[in-house]
Amino acid sequence: MTDIELDKIKALIEPAVTGEACALWDVELAGGHGSRTLRVYIDKEGGVTVEDCAKVSRQASLILDAEDIIQDRYVLEVSSPGLTRALKKPYDFQRALGKLALLRLRRPIGGSSKIVVTIEEAGAESLTVTFKKTGLRETIPYADIARANLEIEF
Repeated sequence: MTDIELDKIKALIEPAVTGEACALWDVELAGGHGSRTLRVYIDKEGGVTVEDCAKVSRQASLILDAEDIIQDRYVLEVSSPGLTRALKKPYDFQRALGKLALLRLRRPIGGSSKIVVTIEEAGAESLTVTFKKTGLRETIPYADIARANLEIEF
């Protein structure tokens, strides 16, 4: 499924998500023909409950069945993105200001391509972070980030 098709799914189900006082975090379609899984990640201030997931699942299922956008059989999963959620878009980084994140970089910084940072600023093209180990501040273009996840603070 293309990004355009996933964007269409997001646009279709977002009203169902916001109607349950949640925010749509991400949508993924995994697997091949006959064994696909559509994963819908929702978030909410104070955390997502099982009841939130069930309500969104019922609403999204009705919408997706009516629109028949996914031709193959699939399983719909609705869940929280979790404590170590992936950060993919500038908006995700903006929502994570002041939090710890684990970044996997395409090009190493200071000899390391895996760094733990605090997210200080998140713009349209880059983010500014403070390295947990050294306290140094650095601006990193999103293009240099291969993968990013929130990190749990103990």
